[in-house]
Amino acid sequence: MPIKIIYDEQARLKFMKGINKVADSVSVTYGSAGPAVMIQHIADGLTPVFTRDGVTIARSISCYDRVEDLGARMLRDVAGAVSRKAGDGTTTAIILAQAIAEQCMPRIKAGFHPVKLKQGMDMALVVLEKRLEDNAVKGVSGDWIEKIAAIATKNEPGVGKLLAEAFDSLGVTGTLTFQLGNAREDVLEIVDGIQYEQGYLSPNFITDKNRAEAVLDNPYILFYDREISDLMDLISILEEVKIEGRPLLIIAEDVMDRALTGLLINHARGTFNTVAVNPPGFGDKRINRLKDLALMTGGEAILEESFTKLEHVTLEQLGQASRVVVTEGTVTIIGGKGEQEKIDQLMSGLRHEAEIILQRKPGQGSPTGNSHDLEEVEDRLALLAGKMGVFEVGGTTDVEIKERMVRIENGYMSSKAALEEGVLPGGGVGLYDLAKELDKLIIENVDQQQGIEVVKYALIKPLLTIASNAGLNAEEVIHKLMLANDSSITIDTQTHQYGDFLELGVIDSVKVTQLALRSAVSIVGTLITSDVVITTAPDLSIMAGYSPEWAAATRENPRSE
Repeated sequence: MPIKIIYDEQARLKFMKGINKVADSVSVTYGSAGPAVMIQHIADGLTPVFTRDGVTIARSISCYDRVEDLGARMLRDVAGAVSRKAGDGTTTAIILAQAIAEQCMPRIKAGFHPVKLKQGMDMALVVLEKRLEDNAVKGVSGDWIEKIAAIATKNEPGVGKLLAEAFDSLGVTGTLTFQLGNAREDVLEIVDGIQYEQGYLSPNFITDKNRAEAVLDNPYILFYDREISDLMDLISILEEVKIEGRPLLIIAEDVMDRALTGLLINHARGTFNTVAVNPPGFGDKRINRLKDLALMTGGEAILEESFTKLEHVTLEQLGQASRVVVTEGTVTIIGGKGEQEKIDQLMSGLRHEAEIILQRKPGQGSPTGNSHDLEEVEDRLALLAGKMGVFEVGGTTDVEIKERMVRIENGYMSSKAALEEGVLPGGGVGLYDLAKELDKLIIENVDQQQGIEVVKYALIKPLLTIASNAGLNAEEVIHKLMLANDSSITIDTQTHQYGDFLELGVIDSVKVTQLALRSAVSIVGTLITSDVVITTAPDLSIMAGYSPEWAAATRENPRSE
């Protein structure tokens, strides 16, 4: 296939066009007063997507020009990285990246060296990250969580209170899942649940492409400690599950290509609704985890020691749950149907085992071995005592519910990040205040100093964008903040009131802000140090001589005999 090579300024200009197309579309949603964006569904006839989520908008944009699309792709990657790690802050990252790129391009054209510019940007980033950590206000309370959630969800009423209840019940490390509700009101329910780090064996099992999840409602669950190499071994149990009209989650040591291909073909055709995953743990731990999961779901682990063949497994040996959600990296089992009395008995035995390990005297086993045994018992206890939250998002229509669910998830992730690393003034003011720190950073190398100036300018852009979206005069906002001369003062764009950020409830997470800044600097640094772009060029010669008129004139009449 022929290739196309683009050099220097021409390549960067095309990069910039792609960046602007994404950033200009995303930035209109920024801040609590930012409007939404309507995206046509990829399938004709389906309801369009209505969203204020930066990463959703960015992913929907692609450019016809391949080099422009590389620039757009960089912002899509920035948004995706921030979304995966923090859940929120995607729009902030995109706006910062656009601002940094806008300032770098004319400087490179003026003769400043791209590598030196990047070095200056990296120096600025080190100073800013240190200052963010030092300025973080920690000890986040339930009241703060409600306020943080209000910002991230665009002031959704009642959501912050439910999220605060979830953190109170589950803690920061607990698992909270989100699903479409069946009523107008939001509902939070704390249920028995398990989540472990594995994922679907193939993305073709995905049932919800927008969220990249495979969701099974009221499934049976097969626990198997060996490889499954032939689909025919599963046909018997698959037929029984199909008669019951329910899906099947297969947790097995592995599913080999031949069997996996068969499962995927039948899944795509709708013959069998299945998802295949690996079990948690490794080695001997994996057997214990399979047994524990089977107990919690009221099933039986089909182990090699039991001599039970896969083709002889019955419905009575399968576990059951209310819901299973599988992503690329996690398996979440909600509402297992196991008997609580049996679970309590096993937990009691494990607690006794832990006490025995702790009472071992020096010389009774190696310190490393004892520590390993205790850790294994504690991990099993944590799994068996698993609790998780289910947040059912309410609304009037599916479009409304799906749009709200994205924002509520962002609110949850922002609140979680705040609990982990603290908070700072929101509304773009936290980043604006950081710009003052760079005034103190003076470097002898002129090119590197310009890199610092680039980042300094970019720090002001989020505040300008939020003010503009709220219909405020950005220069007036900055003037009033300068007169206040207090780093805790911010502006509430809903009421146009200035005051302490904690009292106003205009709060951002330090972790989210830091991640957005780091991602923006990193991606633009990569962009500006690329001088040549090599892409494939489409071969149009195969269409030479063809025209719409010729195609219409030579089309056969399907009604003719």
